Amino acid sequence: MDLSKWIGRYAAITRLNDERTYSARIEAWDHEKERVLLGPKPVYIPLSEIVKIMPAEPGPFRRGTAAGLAARPHSVGYIMKENVQFDNAIQFRSPVMIWKGDRIVHYRTLISAHDEKEVTLRSGEKLSKLEHRFIVRVIRGN
Repeated sequence: MDLSKWIGRYAAITRLNDERTYSARIEAWDHEKERVLLGPKPVYIPLSEIVKIMPAEPGPFRRGTAAGLAARPHSVGYIMKENVQFDNAIQFRSPVMIWKGDRIVHYRTLISAHDEKEVTLRSGEKLSKLEHRFIVRVIRGN
């Protein structure tokens, strides 16, 4: 039985002679011992005891990327003025909108570096802090 397509996916596993259905992410498949490792808590189920494997959704008790609630940009943003704001945008890879006057230069880009006078984008383009406004999008999520 090849379970490699299930690794990393959430599944509901029904065991032989067990009324309980296990719903968790399949972390690994141990070929030698013929068993499946479920996570995040290590639970091993021998392949000979598996009756059925079905796709499942992450449960509501999970947090973060495991539950599909990865951090994502929110519609709220603010104008960056202080160096620490630029540092945070680089560290957290926050999406940035760049304006020059009343015109959008970049709708969504990432900053790779900055100094007192200019900002370097991920594409290598350098923009002046005095001539442009940098609006960072707030990251929301777990």
